[in-house]
Formats: sequence, C-alpha cells, structure tokens
Amino acid sequence: MKLFKSLKICFTVVLLSSPLFSLAQYKFPIRSFSSYLKDASRWEIGGTGVLGWGTFNGTTRITGYNNQFIADSTLKRGVKSNFGFGAVVGIAVPIAATGHISVWALSMNAMVNMTSWSALNQTKSLDGAYTTPSPNEVKASTLQIALPVGIDWKIGADAINSKRLYFGMALGGGVMPHVNVTTLDPSAADGATITQQSIGFNPYVKAEASMFPGMLIKVRVLYTMGNVELMNTKRDIPGYNDGPFKLTNNSNLMFSLIFQPFSVRWNERSWHNTYDTYNWNEHLN
Repeated sequence: MKLFKSLKICFTVVLLSSPLFSLAQYKFPIRSFSSYLKDASRWEIGGTGVLGWGTFNGTTRITGYNNQFIADSTLKRGVKSNFGFGAVVGIAVPIAATGHISVWALSMNAMVNMTSWSALNQTKSLDGAYTTPSPNEVKASTLQIALPVGIDWKIGADAINSKRLYFGMALGGGVMPHVNVTTLDPSAADGATITQQSIGFNPYVKAEASMFPGMLIKVRVLYTMGNVELMNTKRDIPGYNDGPFKLTNNSNLMFSLIFQPFSVRWNERSWHNTYDTYNWNEHLN
C-alpha cells in the first residue's frame, strides 16, 4: 500500500509539473549581453521628424496703430518649432523573456536632430495680437545630439528575430541625455555670432509598431518632457530685438521610420517550418 501511495504521489507531481516545464521551454532564451551587441541583425537605423514646443520669455515690442512703436515690455509666450529632421541608430537588447514571443529589452540609441525656431521677436499690439516683423525676423536653429536609454516591452517579430511573425509592437520609456547647440539668425550688431550650448536630461515615453515584408520596418513615436534652456542672451540686436530674452524647450515629439537591414539574416523562415527554431527540441503545435 505504501508503495502504491508513493507511486501515486510521484505520478501526480509529474502531471502537475509537465505543463510548467513545457511553458518554460517555450520562452525565448536570453543570451549574454555582449553577444547581442555583436549581433548585427538587431541593429537599426532610420530617419526622424522632430517637432518641438517651447517658451519665449523676454523683451517684446508693444505697437499701436499702423504698427507704430509704443514701448518695450517683458512678456512670456509659447512658441513652436518648425518641423525638423534627424537620424537615429541603435539596438534593443533582450534582458528577460516574458512569454513565447515577448521580452523586456534594454533600448539604446544615438540621435542627431536639427530643428529651427521662427519669429522669436514677434511684436504685440494693444489688442493682444502678435505680429512677426518683416523683414527683420529673429530665427534660431538647434542642433541636438541625444542618447536615449530605456526599457521596452516588445512582442512579435523583432522581439525574437522571427521571420514567421509578420508584425510586432513595443512600449517603453526611459531618459534621454542630450547636448544642444543653438544659433541665432541674425547675429549681433557687432558681427559676433550668438551661439549657446546647453545640456538636458529628460524622461521620455515611446510606442512603436513593426512589420516584416522581407526586412523589418518600424514606425516609432517618442515624446520627451522637461524644460531645457536653449538660449539666454542679454545682447541687443538693433532693428530686430531691444533686449534680453530666453528660449526654453519644453517638450519634443519625434516620428521615426526605422529599418533593421540585417533582419534578412534571421533564421526562422515561415509558419510551415517543421521545427520551432527558438525552441529547437519542440515541434510546433
């Protein structure tokens, strides 16, 4: 009786354990961090469109009838950048499997963006309307070098490097250290170029969708938050601006079209494969 009871207990344990073992086998295996960095099939490159929002705080001309000058006043108003462009290169390194086709990944990118700001010296009329002086318009351009680093939850094709999965998606967030170089146009009256540098360290959130029509293609939206002072000048620009002002970047929205050119080397071919190549010892169900 004792033997029978012992066998019954062992049989019950095996039955309960087998589904757990099966699920464990079906998770995407995580390799060493360095091996992923050397894996060209995970590297990505693309182009970015950038739109920024900011704040102008400083001297503004007050005008009356027929745009006649009345006085200078210090005002604060919101500004928006022109649509800019940039480039991005990066990689997402899996750090933990969350399922059969999903992982947590460490996302690392290098970005270079160029944006421009128009009509920084708008005048304000007595009725509250803003007008851009023509042709004496103050503009600025900002070159940004950024290194966003964060954690993504990824599912689908690029999560496990599979050609069998035609779609994928990712949600993530992190921090983006960046360096900005902002130049005013026109320059000061003495001929000196007004250029300033600034450093920011801003949080971001992002979402992306991907598809595999022979090469992995992603569409990514990334949003940064936090104030970064781009320009703080006390110099007059005769005919353009009568006093000090600050230009602060408050947030950015980035749209990226990204390619993984070496995804053509991925091993998994199609759904009619006999074996599951990221679980090589298991037949597909």
